[in-house]
Amino acid sequence: MWIDDEALARKDRNQKRKFQMLKKIAITLAGAALVAGVAAGGAVGIFIGKKTEAKAVDAKVAKAVKESEAKAAKQNSDKEEKNTTDEEKQTEWNLTLVNNTHPLADDYQPELAEVENGYTFDARAADALKEMLAAAREAGLSPQICSAYRTLDEQKAIYNQTMQDWIDQGMTYLEAFEETGKSVAYPGTSEHELGLAADIVSSSYGALDEAQADTEEAKWLQENCYKYGFILRYPPDKISETGIIYESWHYRYVGKEDAKKIMDSGVTLEEYLGETY
Repeated sequence: MWIDDEALARKDRNQKRKFQMLKKIAITLAGAALVAGVAAGGAVGIFIGKKTEAKAVDAKVAKAVKESEAKAAKQNSDKEEKNTTDEEKQTEWNLTLVNNTHPLADDYQPELAEVENGYTFDARAADALKEMLAAAREAGLSPQICSAYRTLDEQKAIYNQTMQDWIDQGMTYLEAFEETGKSVAYPGTSEHELGLAADIVSSSYGALDEAQADTEEAKWLQENCYKYGFILRYPPDKISETGIIYESWHYRYVGKEDAKKIMDSGVTLEEYLGETY
């Protein structure tokens, strides 16, 4: 569904981005630091401390790069060349895809507007978020934002802390790297940095875990979010399409028309756009 010539062109670009992203990660890991994080008193990062583990990480990433490159080459040989101008057409701002293979530009900075309690959002969609929260409250519920727009440095800090938490629980650096990626986007590839995503929880239960889905707020949001232009970005049983575990609290603005189509069809944003992560 929704697969046409432009979708095929996007898939081709997707493979190129994936190759570049994997190379970027490989270079970062080879340099012995996953991310340059920020902590009180100065900059900190998570570093590979053992040469054997560094080699294991590099080998795994190198293998992924090689497989991605081979897949891209095969796809290129299976279809006609596309006009360069057509391939570079920009996606509408509300449908901008941000994930591991679609990183944000290093200098990306959205125009922001405050929604509530100091949380900011892309100014073009801030009113829609306010309206959705107001409607939920009018229905007798008590939703609250626990995260909205994040700067690159804020994303780095969250990523590094999650990595460290897994390491403290006994994981190797490689295991922690893989586990972190299931719930926290690599800095530069987070929708929170895009400014169009918000994490919303119940005021009576603020944990970001499986039980959040059982709150009345989560149930209402999943049923009504499309009316305000939002989608549940990481649905259950869709990790193979998004790369991210089920997050009942993470809502992404895409606009009312597209939100209804996405929710009615039960697809992810990647599937809707004919892309992958």
